[in-house]
Amino acid sequence: MTANGKSADKVALSPGLEVLIRPIRPTDKVLLAEGFERLSPEARYARFFAPVVRLNDLDLAYLTEVDHHKHEALVAIDPDEGDLVGVARFIRTSPLRDRAAEVAIVIADSWRGKGLGKALLSRLATRAREEGVTHFLAVILAENENATDLFENFAPEKTRVTAGDPGQVEVHIDLPWSGEFSDSALGYALRSAARGSHRYRTWRRMRRRLHRRRRTESEPETDKTD
Repeated sequence: MTANGKSADKVALSPGLEVLIRPIRPTDKVLLAEGFERLSPEARYARFFAPVVRLNDLDLAYLTEVDHHKHEALVAIDPDEGDLVGVARFIRTSPLRDRAAEVAIVIADSWRGKGLGKALLSRLATRAREEGVTHFLAVILAENENATDLFENFAPEKTRVTAGDPGQVEVHIDLPWSGEFSDSALGYALRSAARGSHRYRTWRRMRRRLHRRRRTESEPETDKTD
């Protein structure tokens, strides 16, 4: 898979169930907005840690206009309906000499439990390695056991779960050079992240911004007439 947004892989998740996976494109804004609106309120909250109702133009630009190097995102498309049914992305939040990135995945409610999360995560890990990323960090709500299980089962011997901010856990994953995730070992960045010396704030900043925007929108307008 290339990062130029032109290629797509047809992935068989199970007999009779296929999905297209490709890098996100700036033209995916409508697909992304529609996919977000189809998510349950619980899924939206799990993704942004806030009751976000919709994504505005700035959100959509940030999420789709990526450089495919420091910020990569892969989308899954239902080949029959053309709907966007999953997104996985990583963001390098520190200088390039720091080989860690924060990762997040969201799957359409009707596509959960079908193996799509693992398919997206596997391809995202490959892209990350191509860009020199060696470690992933996922910040997850403590109650979101499905997401925690996805990351832990992806690389069982290379994953560590630690306490994060209140109500959150942080899942640290060492990415191998090959597709054999059982062959790698925890590296320096993973160990230092577990000790708390690495902190990643990109998603948290975005969640806070969305929360502030939602709060502003919910405030009643002041009557400025005399």
